[in-house]
Order: sequence, then C-alpha cells, then structure tokens
Amino acid sequence: MADSPNLTGRLKRLKDQPGAPSPWTVRNMNRGLVRHWVGASGSLSARLAGVGGLYSVKVLNQGLQKLRWDEARALGLPRGASCRPGYVREVLLCIAGVAVVFARSVTAHAPSLGPWRSVRGLGTRPLADVLFNRVGMARTPMAFAKFKPASVAHRHVARAWQLGTGTELAVRALPARRSVFMHQGAPLLVMEVFAGEAAPWFIS
Repeated sequence: MADSPNLTGRLKRLKDQPGAPSPWTVRNMNRGLVRHWVGASGSLSARLAGVGGLYSVKVLNQGLQKLRWDEARALGLPRGASCRPGYVREVLLCIAGVAVVFARSVTAHAPSLGPWRSVRGLGTRPLADVLFNRVGMARTPMAFAKFKPASVAHRHVARAWQLGTGTELAVRALPARRSVFMHQGAPLLVMEVFAGEAAPWFIS
C-alpha cells in the first residue's frame, strides 16, 4: 500500500527534526578518488590550489542565521540553541573559475565576536588561512555523509549551487565531510560538500 502524499511529506520532515537519525558517521564510505579526497587531512584549500589552475573562493552568504539542530548539537550548544541565530559563512571553492566544493562554516553568535571574529573579515580569502595558520588550533575527527536528493541538506546545497554558478547541481549523492575546530575554547563547525562534477575526484 502506497503512502499518501501528506504522510510522505510528514515522514520527510521528521527526518530533519531533533532526535532524528543523523546522516553523519565516522566511516568514510566513499570509494576510489572520492574516498581519498574526502578523507584527506590538512587543508582542502591547499590541496585544491595544488591541482593547477587559479584557486579562488566565491562568497555566497555570510551573517547571522538560525542554526540547524544538528549543527547546534555538533557545536556542543545547549538544547534549544538551534532556535537562536549563529554566524554562518557559505562559499564555493573554485578551480580556474569552476566551482568544485560547497563549504559552510558555523559558530554561535558570541564566538563570532570573540575567538572567531576573524571569520567575519575573511572576504574572499579561504577559511584555511585562519584554521591552519594559527597556534593553538585543535580539530575533532572528521565525520562523513552522503546527502541524498530528498534530504534537506541536498536541497540546500542545490539552491546555493544554482545561486552561485547559474547551473543546476549534476551530482545526485553528494559526498560530504565535517569537523569542529576549537580555538580558545570556542567551536567552529566546518562542512565541505564535494559537489562539483568537473572536479579532480570525479574526472582524474
């Protein structure tokens, strides 16, 4: 017996509510070059810059936004923190002008005025300039996911991709990773989605 449209819609919304199963896992389940790129430690910006072609950052969105419940949880914020705004920066990482990665960094509002205030003034410089060139920076182990087309995360990346590139997202199951960087006791969550069809992990 098929689910009714209303029931299907409710089930999809439930998957994105607090307490729902998380898409994130400690296992990198990708294969081939995608697995290598997604699981690599160190600066992704540095790796992309080493591919060849001019590396650049295109800022899509930056400022105060409501945190997602899973982001608030990853940041170790108290229950209900997702109802309050945090500081969000969304960018496209590009090689020779072609977008290959969607990246989203998130922290609570207060740290964006304190330990993470440098994020506010990055402009088109890569976040890696802050994350990998500062003394006393710590990073949690990476978590991995694959965003399916029906997920809220996939739809969000697709909208951002359309906005930033003027083209539709071609990759259906999006490989993604995230980790938390700690600076002076304040967390910053960084998510990177390997969304570009013309990217070294798909065409090499």
